[in-house]
Amino acid sequence: MTFFKYLRDHIYSILVVLIGVTFIELVLFLDPRINFNPGTLIYTWILAMVFLTANLLISYNHKKVWYQQLESYQEDLSKELHGARNNEQKYIQNKINNISLEYRSELTDLYQNQKDQREYTESWVHDIKVPLAALKLSQDDTLDKKLIDEEIDQIDYLVDQALYFARLNNFSNDYLIQEQDLNEIVKSCIRTNKRLFISKRIGINLDINDKKVLTDEKWLSFIINQIISNSLKYTDQGGKISVFTKTADNNIELHIQDDGIGIASQDISRIFNKGFTGSNGRKSGSKSTGMGLYLVKKMTDKLGHDIAVNSESGKGTETVITFLDLPYYK
Repeated sequence: MTFFKYLRDHIYSILVVLIGVTFIELVLFLDPRINFNPGTLIYTWILAMVFLTANLLISYNHKKVWYQQLESYQEDLSKELHGARNNEQKYIQNKINNISLEYRSELTDLYQNQKDQREYTESWVHDIKVPLAALKLSQDDTLDKKLIDEEIDQIDYLVDQALYFARLNNFSNDYLIQEQDLNEIVKSCIRTNKRLFISKRIGINLDINDKKVLTDEKWLSFIINQIISNSLKYTDQGGKISVFTKTADNNIELHIQDDGIGIASQDISRIFNKGFTGSNGRKSGSKSTGMGLYLVKKMTDKLGHDIAVNSESGKGTETVITFLDLPYYK
């Protein structure tokens, strides 16, 4: 900031001083009891202006360093602004630092979201090549129709996953919390996966109470579909999956339990990490992307549900989704 701009910002203060000094000079000049020489009055008025100018110069020089710091700060917003000398400057400094911190946080989130989107797109394109290649061979009459159906289901699953991943960052625009029939949602998810239930001859035990839960039907369906799909994937032929509800402290718990291969103890804490496939995904040769449970965790958090996974290698896995009792919604 130049000195003239500084003067313009303080024009009202300057005018008040000028008017005040001039008014005092006139009072003294017009007072008949005081015999002031006009030259003395002019001299004192000029002297007052000299002091005023000196005060403005000293004040400007005192703040000049601060203005220079503000100008240089915008070139590197990664650092905090410092150097404030008085309360006014400290107040401005704190405000700027808070705004800058929020800006850096949002920028970091944006970069991370772009990175996640790019990595997921690359992974998705790679994963969908396999079922597409299988479909290209579908004209061959000797090809197993069940295999084709499984590849079509895989494409459908990957497309859904990509759709929900794309919507995750705009979640608030795409959900509606209402009372939903959990029994109907679970049955719909089982029907979606019926082909794999039949092909692997996996039994299903269903015991869902009639209580309503507060959730979004579309997003919860994706969550349950993903969990059931994982159970089917890692459960051997002739296995069994149980889906049932419990009530604890007015909260409804949805349990999805299988007697599959389970999860290694060292993998449990990482199953919700993006891209983590674990030892099961590496050993089984299944088409595991490591994105399913990552999305499940993100979605349950956004919906306000709790999710927990209990498992032991070789003894199956139990996933529990807790629908919290929210009386203020009712």
